[in-house]
Amino acid sequence: MDNLPPVPPSAANGDKDGNQGRSLHWHILGGNNKHRIGMNSGLCSYSETDSNGDKRSWNILFDAGTMSSDPRNLEDPALTDCDTVIPDYANHFRRRDDANHKPAQPVDAIFLTHNHSDHMNALPMLLLMGYELPKIYATPYTAKRLEQELSNAGLDPSEWPQIITIAPGKPVQEGPVKVSAFWVSHSTPQSVGFFIETPEGNMLNPGDFKLDQSVVWGPAFDEQQFQRIVNKPVDLLLLDSTGADRDVVPTTEEDVRDALRDLMEKYPGKRFVIAVMSGFEENVASVAKVAAEKGRTVWVSGWSHEQSLSALQQTGLTLSDSIGEKVDVRVLSTPRSIRDLEESRPRDSVVIVTGAQGSPGAALTRAADGHHPGLTLDPQRDIVLFCAPVIPGQEGQHARLMATLKNKGVKVLTRADAPLYAQAHARLPELIEMAKMAKPKTVMPIHGDRKLRESCANAMEKMGQRVISADNGDAIRITRDGCHSAEPETKGAPKLVGFKTLQGATWSDRHYLMKTAPQPKLPEQTQDAANVNRRRPKIFNVNPK
Repeated sequence: MDNLPPVPPSAANGDKDGNQGRSLHWHILGGNNKHRIGMNSGLCSYSETDSNGDKRSWNILFDAGTMSSDPRNLEDPALTDCDTVIPDYANHFRRRDDANHKPAQPVDAIFLTHNHSDHMNALPMLLLMGYELPKIYATPYTAKRLEQELSNAGLDPSEWPQIITIAPGKPVQEGPVKVSAFWVSHSTPQSVGFFIETPEGNMLNPGDFKLDQSVVWGPAFDEQQFQRIVNKPVDLLLLDSTGADRDVVPTTEEDVRDALRDLMEKYPGKRFVIAVMSGFEENVASVAKVAAEKGRTVWVSGWSHEQSLSALQQTGLTLSDSIGEKVDVRVLSTPRSIRDLEESRPRDSVVIVTGAQGSPGAALTRAADGHHPGLTLDPQRDIVLFCAPVIPGQEGQHARLMATLKNKGVKVLTRADAPLYAQAHARLPELIEMAKMAKPKTVMPIHGDRKLRESCANAMEKMGQRVISADNGDAIRITRDGCHSAEPETKGAPKLVGFKTLQGATWSDRHYLMKTAPQPKLPEQTQDAANVNRRRPKIFNVNPK
């Protein structure tokens, strides 16, 4: 594997700023993790020096996500008691409470590919930490979901950054850097990839994508649109590695709809209780489409699904318009809605619930434990479908939920029984197809642990593609002649921030214990002195009174 390609001639000849005083770097702040998927974030930094020797830089951040920490597989030993991890952005954002804080690479703008937490949810945390955020570019639905997350964090709208909506066909110019969005299919609506053009080189970041043409909300990936926008040579392709180890024909949303049709025909008198993961609005739409075809009312229970449906409505997207059929959707939250569900015939209802991973407070978990105020499971009436995979790290709570349901005698079906779940990310055949369409000079696997990125790299090399491999903390120098590692200070030791969530006086009053990594080395001293002088974690309150 070509881990460190040869240094381009311009850099080898001593021109530190590259061709004619220009340089282009991609800094991997997060996403290329050791063990888990999450905290995806990359910084595009373009600099040029004029004839007077004055240097100007433009720094653009693409995504800023969180990652759930796994104590069995830590990204850094210092974060052993943290439940959430994000990249350390101290070098990239100014602080509101410290006029003397001057970040080395201040970010000029942020672009979001989509609304999932591993791409967006570091932003509320950064505001709570006291950082100022620049303008943020996002599609209308992603922007609305971001506003919801900012509100959920207790942030007043006066504290929010400027949020600017974008769409394919309307490029954004940040100085000499041109950013053009294009639609990609994903599990959530209005997901995009970005083509990044600079005088020193061009990068293609498809984000989280698949090539499924049967998504309901979409818009789906459009090869013609892609070719119109990505109309110049691609010097570096950043390729999602999540499904690189699966050389299989991908399951599409239409496959899921066919499976649901078959099951509803097989069990026409049953009520279907269907667990869908948060952030899988396309799966929700597939369930709703089949329910509408069968004349069933769709009931929704679970805060995350309720929020996403509200955001879709506020964005102007409705289920009936998207699926092309009239569908009756009701939220199971009021005494009347609870009564209406209980009085309805099983054959007339489909209930979409949260809890596909067995989370303790989710709707399906509460129903299984007999604690849901509006949903009582009955083995004679109900069939439970899990339209989701099991997420690594959540196997224990998922197994507990499955055992509880089976002990109650409830019939449970998973994707082992039928294709009930369309993968959110491209599988290997789709990754190969993307590389063929993009025709990049170099491919860098991103968005995956080391094993997944190695699988992606191996597949690309078999195609004859040049591959560069990199981890969090690395910076890649991009030129027309090729890409190479810039050997930054953080190579091999990415700067991270971890949080441990603590419960406050009420359920909505949360506190976070914050730690940074790597921890600074203490000078040699006596054990007593070390105990007195060691750095203590910081604590801040999400909902200050």
